[in-house]
Parts: sequence; C-alpha cells; structure tokens
Amino acid sequence: MRRKKRSASRTCRSPKPSMRQKVVFSVLTAMLAAGLVGGAYGLFAERGERPSQVAACPAGRGELVTFDRKARSLDELLTMSPEQLGDVDIAEMNLLCATGLPGAEGLDVDGALAVLDRWAAWVKFETDRHLYKFRQDPSNYQDSEGYFRMLMLITVLQQDLGVHYNMERVRQIDFRRSQDLFIHGLTGNDNGGTCVSMPVVYTAVARRLGYPVKLVLTKAHVFCRWDAPTDRFNIEATNAGMNSFPDEYYLAWPEKVSEAEARKNRYLVSLTPAEELASFLASRGHCLIDLGRTKEAFEAYAAANRFAPDHPAYLAWAVDAESRLQPATFAHVQQGFHDPAMVYRDDPMAEVERINAMSQANARRTYSPPRGVPQAPLPPRQNLGLSQPYQPPVPGEPPRP
Repeated sequence: MRRKKRSASRTCRSPKPSMRQKVVFSVLTAMLAAGLVGGAYGLFAERGERPSQVAACPAGRGELVTFDRKARSLDELLTMSPEQLGDVDIAEMNLLCATGLPGAEGLDVDGALAVLDRWAAWVKFETDRHLYKFRQDPSNYQDSEGYFRMLMLITVLQQDLGVHYNMERVRQIDFRRSQDLFIHGLTGNDNGGTCVSMPVVYTAVARRLGYPVKLVLTKAHVFCRWDAPTDRFNIEATNAGMNSFPDEYYLAWPEKVSEAEARKNRYLVSLTPAEELASFLASRGHCLIDLGRTKEAFEAYAAANRFAPDHPAYLAWAVDAESRLQPATFAHVQQGFHDPAMVYRDDPMAEVERINAMSQANARRTYSPPRGVPQAPLPPRQNLGLSQPYQPPVPGEPPRP
C-alpha cells in the first residue's frame, strides 16, 4: 500500500520539458506577444489615431526634483550672470525680491521653499493616483499627458492646498502690498495671490516635478506655458481651475494689444530665467515707488533693465523713478509711466465668471473619481506637513487680514 502511494506521488509530478517543447513554447509566446501588440495598434488605428500622436510627458514623468539654495540674499542674487540664473529656483528668486518689503517682515525663505516642496509631493501623489483617467481616454485631455498633469497640479493646489485669488484685487491691484505681488502671500497665509504671483507658484511646483513650464507676459497679465519641443500649450489658472487659450486670446485680454506692440514688448514669449528675475524686480520697484521709497525703486527697475534689456518697460520705469529723484533735471520728461491706481480690467467679473464655469467643469472631470472605481487610500495629511484646505469666509463676515 505504501509502495502504491509513493508511485502515485511520482506520477503527479510534471515531467521535465524536452528541448523541442521549450522551443515550441518560446515560438508560441512570441507569436502571442506580437498578436497583442498588433491588436493594440489596430485599436488605435480604428479610432483614427496612433499611439505616437499622444503627446508624452518629458523625461522624469513627474519625478520630484530638488533645488538647492543658490543665493542667501537679494544682493547676492543680483551678482549672478544670466547663465548662473538658469540653475536658480524660480521660487527662490521671487522670494528674495520680496525681502525688505512691507508685508514680508520676517519672511522665512527656506520655510516657504519647504512648503512648495511638500506641495509638489502631494501633487505627485494625486497625479499618480488619477493618471489612469488619461490612460483610458487621452482625447479627453487634448491627447496630451502634459495637459493632464497641469490640470491635476492646479486642481490639487486650489482644492486641497488653498491656493486662491485675492478677490479684493480683482478690479485694482494695490502695489504697496508685497503679499499680493510675491508668492509668500500664498505659501505663508490665507492672503491669496494675483496674476503676478499665482503663475509663479504653479511654475515653481511644476518645475519641482520636472515639467517644462515657463512664465509668459502679456499686457497687464502673467500666465504660464508648458513649453516642450513636442507639446506646447498656454496655462490660464488665475481664476478657479485651469483653461488653455491660444496666444491670440492674450492680444485682446485683459487689454487689447496690437501684434506690433506685442513684438516690441516681448509679450507672449516664454521668459528666460533672467527675464523672470527682471519681472520680479519690476514688481519690487512698483511696490517701493508706491511706498515713496523712490531711490530703492529706481535701483530695482535699473536691475530689471540690466537683466532684460529687450523689455522697454523696465527702462521707462527706471527713467520715471529717476525723474522723481531729480525733478529739476527731468522737468521735460512726462511723469506717470507707472500709475499706482492702474485698473487691470474694465469689467473683470464678466470674464472671470465665464472662465470659472469652464475651469470648474475641467476640475470635476479630472479630480472627481468616477463611481465604482476604487481609489488608493490617502496618506495622513500631517505626514506631508500640509495645512488644512483654505475655507472661504462666511458671507457677511469681515475679510480676514
């Protein structure tokens, strides 16, 4: 009986495959793989597209990038060459340009940069969690993984992390408030930002994820652009959510500008790091001149002109500041290149409401999971050092400081 059991046990073992069987199995496996690839290609061809038509994300695919501090002060930053500025974090440049201004007392640059690092980690987590939506239907996101990633980035920053517009500045900027002009108004408190600061936050977080995002200027407005060799689109996210408009849109909004004027002022051109610094220095100059600190304003405008000599506005503002310092010498020069009461839009709310409706629809289809689709569990917020999401004030209550 024992002998029979041992015999039965032996018969259950799989015999070793012969060399011929191994060869046949390899050939069948290769044929099956080729059939699967061909079927996938046929599926794309049936839909009138090929996989190569989907714009790919740049190298890194959202991997976190670490930036080291390059300058400990604004003076040190201003000694750098345009080539050296290429290695400087855009957020570091922006924050250093805010130092010493009202509203930036006790500004902790390292702390603000750490906040952006944590935000980038959260955006990466949520983007990876929702990436299947792009994989399932790229056409829903302009066949661009970059578009999907930026849509996720902006939605997460706004809905989870409280990045929002300071609605008190919709009709009129107050250049005396540094927290409206620089990103510490977004990273350190509930002040909110403007079109001068919000695109910088989006760009800073995007670059921490390896995305090829740059700043772009038009008349009285700043926006972002995904600027890769195979994929290029504009990013408008000053309002709630994200939209993408062609360059021509910014020739009519927020102010009309001719193509000749756009060329002369280098509007709609992706900025270099030196030009980005120049735009931050100009914001610093606006703040200082409205505070009556004219000499410092002149120095800021002059430095902006040095880093971006092809932008005529910086030289004009420097001349304006110098004319205020030496009124007798510049009596023949018309003052008022910079108007502290500059109104950015004639009727801003009409356009804001239209764009908001489009943006919110974008956010819903991207960030809200479809019913029945299991979602990965969220890590504890405190593990990422995140603050609680921004809560809008209750109607009727006075605005928070």
